[in-house]
Parts: sequence; C-alpha cells; structure tokens
Amino acid sequence: MAHHLLFQLSDLHLRSKGRLPSGADPLENLDRAIDLIAASPSRPDGVLLTGDLADDGDPVAYGMLAERIDALTSATGAPVICIPGNHDDRLAFGRQLLGASGGATGPIDQISWFGGLRVISLDSVVPGEDGGHLSEAQLRWLQGQLEVPAPDGTIVAVHHPPITSPIRSMTEIALDDPEDLADVIDGTDVCLVVAGHNHHGSAGMLRRVPVWVSPALSYRADPLVEDRYVGLLGSAFSRIDVIDGRPLVTFVPVPPSTAQKPASP
Repeated sequence: MAHHLLFQLSDLHLRSKGRLPSGADPLENLDRAIDLIAASPSRPDGVLLTGDLADDGDPVAYGMLAERIDALTSATGAPVICIPGNHDDRLAFGRQLLGASGGATGPIDQISWFGGLRVISLDSVVPGEDGGHLSEAQLRWLQGQLEVPAPDGTIVAVHHPPITSPIRSMTEIALDDPEDLADVIDGTDVCLVVAGHNHHGSAGMLRRVPVWVSPALSYRADPLVEDRYVGLLGSAFSRIDVIDGRPLVTFVPVPPSTAQKPASP
C-alpha cells in the first residue's frame, strides 16, 4: 500500500507587528499549529503553504516565516513547499523563502516529489489583483508534466480555488477560467486539487477531480453570510492522506488562545 501524508497550511497573513483587523494574532496561530504538528505522532512527507503567507508582502514577515519553516522542518524532517498568494510580494517572497538573490518576477511554478507522489504547485497570482489566473504558458507547462504519470498520483496546488464559494465576494476573486485547468487535468493522474484563499474549508469537484479549499491559519470567514465577507477568530489547517492514489482530507482545528479576542466593532 502506498501511503503519503501532507499537511496544508494556508493564508497565514503574517505581519511584522500587530494583530489583524479580526483580532487574530497570525504569528501566534502559526506557532500553535507548529507545536501541534511537532507533538503529533503523525510524520508528514511534506508541508504545503498555499499562499497569502504575509499579509502585505512585508520582507520582515517572510523572515519570521523562514525561522518557523526551519523549526517545522527540524520537528518533522519534512520539506516545506511555499506557494504565493495575492497578498504576497513575489520579489520579497523569492528572496526570503526561495533563496532567489534577485527575487522572483514571474510566476513561481514548482514540482515536488514525495516518494512516488508528485505535487505540482502553480502560481495563480495576478500582481495588483485579488483574483487569480493561470496563463496559457503555465497550462501548457502543466500539460507537459502530466504526460508522464507519477507512480502514486499527482496533487495540483494553487492559491485561488477553481470552485465557487458561498460567499459571493470570494467567488468573484476565485481562479478565473477554471475550465481551462479542468481541460488540462481531466483524464490524467491528478487525484486532487488543493487551494486556499477563501478562509473557510470547502470540498467540490472540477469535473472528475476532487477539489479541497483549506481553512485559513490566520482567521476564518463566516460561510453562512453570503452577501458580504465577515472575518472571525478561528484557526485550522488540513491533513491530506493519499492512499493508493486516493485522497483523504481532514480538517484540523488549532486550539484557540485565550489571549486572542475579537476586535471591537
């Protein structure tokens, strides 16, 4: 039996100082999640950070994250894959997290192997925009990679979800033209698409491929309010098991801190 385990942490929104408008302390939430993972008997093959790692592209926030990545790698022995989101700055992201001396100016697409499991990370960021897009060049590159199947299947990771949200404003800034991605992955060895961005967990389908939208580590959005975006305290991440090419995704809450209180209205 081929069994692979990944953890997905999304939408960290780290700041060099101060809390988020929701009242959340994103750095504390990240530290609590790392402690939870480190204390767990479950040893992941890898960890995916699926975008919006810094709240406003602050280089200091990426430096803080780099220290935590070292701690997470030391605790688990697993590599950490970083994917940018619309709140990230590619130049600072590339310098601080990828070791690119000049920073990254174009899309940061990556291939990572965990034994026979392949993870292809696609950069859906459109600089200056909240919504996401995959270019024709990116989709052609993805198609070329998928021509050779991976022994234990492939996961495609992207920040912007290729499915809708019950929150209308999040649907408006999802991945545009998701059918273009569906055309490429349909009939391939892709067993799962994972995303972030929405700050609430969601499961859906992109034709025959399951899609998982991870909850956010920083704070949660209220999916019961459809006509506006409401941010609330709450922190969670995802556990992804791939067993003989079949995905199993589990929502993992991070216990709340008594120090975090909702912001005053």
